[in-house]
Amino acid sequence: MTHTLHRRAGNVGLEDDYVILVMAATGINKDDSCVEKYKEYLRIFLKHNPVNMGGMGIGHLYDSEPEEIIENVEKVWPNLPMVHGVFKTREDLIGALKDIKKSDLGLSVIVSGLAESTDCCIKEAGLRRHSINYSLGIWGATEKLPDERYLQITTMCGHAMISFNLVNKMVEDIKAGRITVEKAAAELAKPCVCGIFNTERAKRLLKEFI
Repeated sequence: MTHTLHRRAGNVGLEDDYVILVMAATGINKDDSCVEKYKEYLRIFLKHNPVNMGGMGIGHLYDSEPEEIIENVEKVWPNLPMVHGVFKTREDLIGALKDIKKSDLGLSVIVSGLAESTDCCIKEAGLRRHSINYSLGIWGATEKLPDERYLQITTMCGHAMISFNLVNKMVEDIKAGRITVEKAAAELAKPCVCGIFNTERAKRLLKEFI
C-alpha cells in the first residue's frame, strides 16, 4: 500500500504521471547501507528528467537543489522511510527502471500509475511485476467532496497536504494575472513534502480548470 496510489483521473489523465517509490524494510534490510543506496536511487532519478523527486525531511525539487536533496539523506537518516521520483513520460520511467535493475541495490521498488501502462513499462525495462495494489477510490459521504477538478490536483499529494482552498487561490490568481500557470504549479508542489506532486500534470490541469 502506498500514498502514491490514489491519484484521481481517467485513463487519459494519468498518461503523463508515473511515480517510483523506493523503500527499505524495517527489520529486514533497513540499515546504514541504505544511506548510499537511497542516494544512488536519487541520482538515477535525476538522470531521467524527473518532474519531481525527494522524500520526507530531505526536500524536493521545488524547495531544494537536487544535490542538496541527495546530501540531506545522510543528515536525516535513519528517519527517512523512502525516496521518490516522478516522471511525465513512459520513456523516462523505462529509462529509470532499466538503471534501477542494473544497479541491483536490493530495495523494494513500487511504480504507481495505470496498471496496463505501468505493466508495459516494467516489461520493457526487463523486469517482472511482483504484485499489484488497486485504489478503490473514495467511499462514504462523497457528496461533501469538491468537484473532480480539485481532486485531480490535490490527490497528487498522498498525505493531503495540498488544500482545496490553495488550488482555488491559484486558479483565481491565474485568472487575475497575478501569477503564471508555471508558478502556480510550483506553489502547489511546495506543501507536498514527499516530492510526489507532478507539476507538469498540474499545469495541464490548471489550464483545463481555467
